Amino acid sequence: MHKPTPNSETGRRAEDRAADYLRAGGYEILQRNGRLPGGEIDLVCKDGAAIVIVEVKARATGAFGSALGAVGARKQQTLRRLAVDYLQFFAPDARARFDVVAVDGLVLHRNAF
Repeated sequence: MHKPTPNSETGRRAEDRAADYLRAGGYEILQRNGRLPGGEIDLVCKDGAAIVIVEVKARATGAFGSALGAVGARKQQTLRRLAVDYLQFFAPDARARFDVVAVDGLVLHRNAF
């Protein structure tokens, strides 16, 4: 049996908070922790007609920078690749965008990249 690590528990709680926050803002949560070859999408949501790929980031302290700053070029590239795979299979005609929820202030960054 898989024993949760402190980091995985922190991540799960952050994703719970982000999902609740997005639902309250009118998003529909379609999938959580979508695993695809090469990575995972934290949340796949629907906001109006758009499919939204949401990266959730949390930081216990600011010692290593902000949560938003943790979504660098490499992570963005990975998410773009994962989104293409996801959309081809589940929503080939959908318009998509990338949002980031920074849980260290519960801030939604729409069209983050």
